[in-house]
Amino acid sequence: MFQTLCIVLTLFALTGCERGATILAMAAHPRNPDGIYVGTTGGGLYKSTDGGGHFERMGEGLSHYNISAVAVNLSIPTVIYAGTYGDSMYRSTDRGQRWMPIGVGLSDNVGTQAVNVIVPDPEVAETLYIGTNHGVYKSVDGGGSWKGANMGMGNRFVIALVLHTRNRNFLVAGTNAGLYKTSDGGSTWVLAPTESKPWAVNALVFDSQHTDTVYAATDRGLYEVTFGNADRPMTVRPMGLNDQFVTAMAFPAGMPQRRYAGGNGGIYRTTDGARSWHLLSHSPRAITGLLIHPHRPATLFAGTTRGLYKSEDDGAHWVRITMS
Repeated sequence: MFQTLCIVLTLFALTGCERGATILAMAAHPRNPDGIYVGTTGGGLYKSTDGGGHFERMGEGLSHYNISAVAVNLSIPTVIYAGTYGDSMYRSTDRGQRWMPIGVGLSDNVGTQAVNVIVPDPEVAETLYIGTNHGVYKSVDGGGSWKGANMGMGNRFVIALVLHTRNRNFLVAGTNAGLYKTSDGGSTWVLAPTESKPWAVNALVFDSQHTDTVYAATDRGLYEVTFGNADRPMTVRPMGLNDQFVTAMAFPAGMPQRRYAGGNGGIYRTTDGARSWHLLSHSPRAITGLLIHPHRPATLFAGTTRGLYKSEDDGAHWVRITMS
């Protein structure tokens, strides 16, 4: 199992596969922004109720401690989902206190490898999607049962997955071999034509103002992809950090010119809509994820291969958080 984790992290060009140290997932609670969930390798799942000041391990019912994905059900915020490396999916109905395994219909391959991302439907509480090492799976009963949703995609390694903010049938998947989109809730997928050599897409964020635009963190920098229609072709535009392996992005709400991106070299910030990027001094390295506090945009969390870091001054200073 630990060898599998190292292989997966190699895909992101990260180092330091130190047991219990790597942060693989982070999520903020939509109705309680000081509620933050963090998934780790070996250490399991942790929860903070004070905005990241203190973290408590949440383990009752979890038989696996490599937590690779975590998400809050936006319609029923007491329901939390966790994906693992090793034995598939778990669900909690009490904000993470107790967990039960879910996953009827998930193939043995998924169950013994990885759930990389979880996307609940914000409007329909029982619908959710997961991206795995073997494509996308969909549940319409809150995770009780699952079916593959991979027609046109195959068993791609799905690293990132996002749901359109207004059209719940439109999803974009980032894989190890390009960008895929679906307009029918995952029934069929098509490869988005980007470049001659497909990207490895590590993270995706929909533009909050232009809802047909998605930003992609790839192994060759950042890109803006605007999906077209019958009257307008799709456009792809570089957004900086060219030729860098970018693993994470975070965009503060209501601040369209300010964005953050992270990778092996550290954390970068732009304040001019990605025309220029600047490395945040003293920022942690080997970034696996970024999270912005929903109500305090100067408070940032950085997941790394060596633990969780927090900044309360827009990235000027960072402290490592001890989780117990």
